[in-house]
Amino acid sequence: MPRPPRKAAPARKRVFSRHGAAEPKDPPSGERVQKLLSAAGIGSRREVERWIRESRLKVNGEVPALGAKLTARDRITLDGRPVRLHTPAVKESRVLLFHRSPGENLDLKAATSRAAEHLKLPRSAGRWLAIQPMPPVDGGLEILTDDGSWAHRVSRGAHALTIDYVLRMRGPLKEPLVEEFRAATDCEGEEMSILQADAKYGEGFNHWLTVTVRATRSAQVRHWFAARGMIVSRLMRVRFGPVHLGHDMPRGHSRAMLAGERNALMNEIDAATAATDAAVSAPAAAADAAAADAADAADPVSPAGTGRS
Repeated sequence: MPRPPRKAAPARKRVFSRHGAAEPKDPPSGERVQKLLSAAGIGSRREVERWIRESRLKVNGEVPALGAKLTARDRITLDGRPVRLHTPAVKESRVLLFHRSPGENLDLKAATSRAAEHLKLPRSAGRWLAIQPMPPVDGGLEILTDDGSWAHRVSRGAHALTIDYVLRMRGPLKEPLVEEFRAATDCEGEEMSILQADAKYGEGFNHWLTVTVRATRSAQVRHWFAARGMIVSRLMRVRFGPVHLGHDMPRGHSRAMLAGERNALMNEIDAATAATDAAVSAPAAAADAAAADAADAADPVSPAGTGRS
């Protein structure tokens, strides 16, 4: 007796948006609002946190809590305008080296779906984010990316990198002042780490000084010399860890960071961060060991089977 034919399985119903395209899949569970919007190039994590505190960012009509989990189907608005997440399966992040002129405004807040016109940056699907940007009065090497997660990782480890600044000083620059700067450890109560300072004494009105620092902002360097009557007429960042501002990139121009430069930067950040963590944890471990020894000395135990002395 022939078997009855099987019933065809019902076709799965696909959900389409109002534009006719299939709705995107939810991102993996556990994605926090700061991480998700940063990875999509909407803004940095700190910016997202500020938007939440100022009640400018809302999810489904309500202000989310910091660290709240989002899905691609949540309705997100910023200042009342809808925010759409672009989360392709494979996203090729982009990193640029940009030579900024002193005094040029690095305004990236308006560069969302297109590049900032005045900076002549290439187009990006997200928004360009600046990593450890220099103050507007200064210039030199700027690192830009459209990958919020990568920017967050580099920014967290930037304090462990060595940075080179080139300063143009007005007036006489004496060797005793340079020696005092090399030995400086703070500026107005804020810690500084000066690793090297090399002066080029000119015969004219201007003198040049190249300094290597760690965890020291350019504004601190300016303020230190200003407090001693010296005017820094120009300050440029020429090195960020292993990444150098080459002479082949004029002011106002940018280029993609090479794969070798990216690998070298991340390797140096990982190594420097590990060394810093080890240096911080070593005194704590020694203190714990000393406390344990002191506790053992205060509470001696006699050999097994004999009880306490």
